Amino acid sequence: MDRRPKTLLWMVLGCAALFALVVLGAYFWGPGETLDNEGLAGFVSANHGWVRPISWRLTEFGDPPQVAAITLALAALALVRGRPRVAVTVIGLVAATSISSQILKALLAHPRFPPIFDYPVGPAALPSGHATAAMSLALAGVLAAPRRARPFAAVVGSLLALAVGAAVVGVGWHFPSDVIGGYLLATGWALGLTAGLYEVDRRFPARERWSSSAIARASDRIATGGLALGAAAAAAFAVLGTAALALSDPSSATCFAREHTGFVVVAAGVASSAVALPVMVAGVARRG
Repeated sequence: MDRRPKTLLWMVLGCAALFALVVLGAYFWGPGETLDNEGLAGFVSANHGWVRPISWRLTEFGDPPQVAAITLALAALALVRGRPRVAVTVIGLVAATSISSQILKALLAHPRFPPIFDYPVGPAALPSGHATAAMSLALAGVLAAPRRARPFAAVVGSLLALAVGAAVVGVGWHFPSDVIGGYLLATGWALGLTAGLYEVDRRFPARERWSSSAIARASDRIATGGLALGAAAAAAFAVLGTAALALSDPSSATCFAREHTGFVVVAAGVASSAVALPVMVAGVARRG
């Protein structure tokens, strides 16, 4: 095994260590439990008016039918680009994260007492299956995209993962720690499977006949252009949506932030992880 897969496996261990810290902080560390509670309260409080129906719609991106459809589309993109091993990796990533998230939920079941009692969070909630699925799709998109388009895929995927993660907390299904745990679980699997893909390609070099065909080259150009436009549109939508939310009633937004400082900290953590993890995987994959 050469240096790159070894580095990726060390990164997998890093994700596992961070996941363990999230579990310990959410279950057994007082300040961590307090931040989790304040984060849940803030997300639920912000989920009102026109935001509520959008949140419910966003949670659907973590439902099995939608996840399966997007996964097959990404695998098909990899096949058209002449990357059958990547297609298998994409399917394996989503399948592995879906199964492991449910197993971990059962193993890590722990009673917690949310501050919003109208929104009971069950003991088997960490990691969030919806957040895990959304981040898995984000990382699968990075792997399936052409090399030059992977930064664009990371932007689109980051916003998808963030939107679904915030939505499942806003509707009261999960604590913020459940979402971050799901993100880390998906990233660990993506890094591990990428390491395996590198090692297989090193030992058994793939034929380049189809990947160099006119269809594959055209697919790369179309995918790159589409992802660039998609990334620009998604970023603009996120900026405009945030601005509309803040500027619709600036005084209320300021008061809300002052009264929910824990929520601001937690929201920043969720957003940072949603963005940093796909960007990291895109950087690693782009060099391969």
